[in-house]
Amino acid sequence: MFHATLDSTKTWKQIVDALATLLTDAHFVISKSGIVLNQLDSSKAAMVSLNLPSKVFQDYDCEGEYDVCLGIDELVRVSKRMAGDDRLEFSLLKTDPKSERFDRFEIKMHGQAERKFSLQLLTPPDERSKKPELNLAANAEMFADSFKQAVKDIGVVSNFLTIKATADSIVFMGEGDTGEAEVALKKGDDESALFDLKVEENVRARYSLSYLSDITKAISSDSLVFQFGENKPLSIEFGIAEKGRIGFVLAPIIEKR
Repeated sequence: MFHATLDSTKTWKQIVDALATLLTDAHFVISKSGIVLNQLDSSKAAMVSLNLPSKVFQDYDCEGEYDVCLGIDELVRVSKRMAGDDRLEFSLLKTDPKSERFDRFEIKMHGQAERKFSLQLLTPPDERSKKPELNLAANAEMFADSFKQAVKDIGVVSNFLTIKATADSIVFMGEGDTGEAEVALKKGDDESALFDLKVEENVRARYSLSYLSDITKAISSDSLVFQFGENKPLSIEFGIAEKGRIGFVLAPIIEKR
């Protein structure tokens, strides 16, 4: 049995929009502690993660643990029907009372009218994906808008984003047939968008700009934390609904030197 309520349609729409950037279906694991998702995109170049503790919701009741797989297109279409002042209610249902398995995910919207959508559950994958354990040398916290602007700046000339970290700076770089671009953020600068920077060693890595452009569209918070290492994955994480977290892990493009 699962039942939860959420007062903020804005939060739910931000979650669905974030998942829709890279996924075609969403595999949620719902348990007593909350809702978790760790899922690779179809190319297996990136992973999306979601952690919604039960405290995110106004009411939350779950007995057992459930794999809930839903189509992203259906979730997006339903979320677009939500009004700003609706109160949301989520439940797992059985179309056959005699069945031992839930086969519908119901979303109710309580506002000027009570509306409900019952979505058919998809068959979940045989195995649950796990968030990788990453030991990354550079850890930075910064304004999200500054990161988004850096991605756009580099996109003017390049299809790839190179990030370089030293003890006192993060530098975003790109080059292409039409020229080069560079965005530098300095640690300790009063006007810098960089809140915090910890670097164990100077590192450099290169990533797909098309993936990063999609990821930046999903960032709904004012700040973010990103980590990377020498030719290692890039981890980007930001808060949702105060106690929740959304994250992306992107594989590097190994540079030939």
